[in-house]
Amino acid sequence: MLDRKEAQELAEKFLAERSKAWPANKVRLIPESCFIDGGLFIAPYNSIEFLDRGDEMERLAGNFPVRVDLNTGQCGFITMTEADDLMDRGLF
Repeated sequence: MLDRKEAQELAEKFLAERSKAWPANKVRLIPESCFIDGGLFIAPYNSIEFLDRGDEMERLAGNFPVRVDLNTGQCGFITMTEADDLMDRGLF
């Protein structure tokens, strides 16, 4: 089973690779907002311009956090169903 540090590293690599093709590809995880829920590491992210400078015009909306399966290391983005569940429980 992965620990938090290993999961975060995988999430960072996944996000860096996936975001290469995005128009707004300068993004970064928000470590203080990352959390573990069951067997998943959930990692929200946003644009570097928003995170570092507070530029609201650069703030991303509608982006789903990265999730890392702590047993397998498999990465992906959370689904709408997962987002709804996390929001219902006040986690996201």
